[in-house]
Amino acid sequence: MEPTGETQSCRYTDESTKDKYVIKLLHPIKTNGFQGLRMDDIAKAMDLSKATLYKYFTSRDEIIERLTALFIKYIVCAEAKLAEGDSKAYIDGFQSAFAQSLLVANYSTEVFFNDLREVYPQLMASLNVAISERNERLRRFHERGMKEGYMHELNATLLILQDELMFRNLLDPHCLMKQNLTLRNAISDYYQLKKLQLFKPDVYEQIDDSSMVERIEHLVRKVTYGVA
Repeated sequence: MEPTGETQSCRYTDESTKDKYVIKLLHPIKTNGFQGLRMDDIAKAMDLSKATLYKYFTSRDEIIERLTALFIKYIVCAEAKLAEGDSKAYIDGFQSAFAQSLLVANYSTEVFFNDLREVYPQLMASLNVAISERNERLRRFHERGMKEGYMHELNATLLILQDELMFRNLLDPHCLMKQNLTLRNAISDYYQLKKLQLFKPDVYEQIDDSSMVERIEHLVRKVTYGVA
């Protein structure tokens, strides 16, 4: 069904509402990509009628472009301003980056990225730039923490690569099953390992994990069910 003249003349233009509906596609697209998605499927995922969908969006192209922009803004670049200063600033920055790295790995699936490369190479190029810039921010953050004496002297680039590889495995149900792990316990234990790996003893003793317990629980629900 194509949008009618009446539909086109009754456009819904609220940007925050559009974003709210588009973000609902992240969970299904990370699993199945988007090449097979019809507008009927998109409307169902957004919990909209097809007629209402066309009042918000003119085409699937518009939806995928907005989805990629949201992916970059809220998934890749959410921790763009990593704090620096005292030990608490580096602890907060580490906790924020840990959570965000998990989300980046969760949604950066091969099927989604392959569809972007094939159908929208310019969007994939923009996403690659954003990921590279994020990794550079993280590298500088770690190196500042080392220079100021809060973190152990380690290869910052390898720390970032370690997270990418570890999260990729921890998010794989087959890997978890093979290793007799649950997602919740694996993420929690990896967080504890990262703290020990990164921070010097005097800083490590200052870390308050009370907020991270709830944060990790929310991340597990988001990864598993796609909850907001």
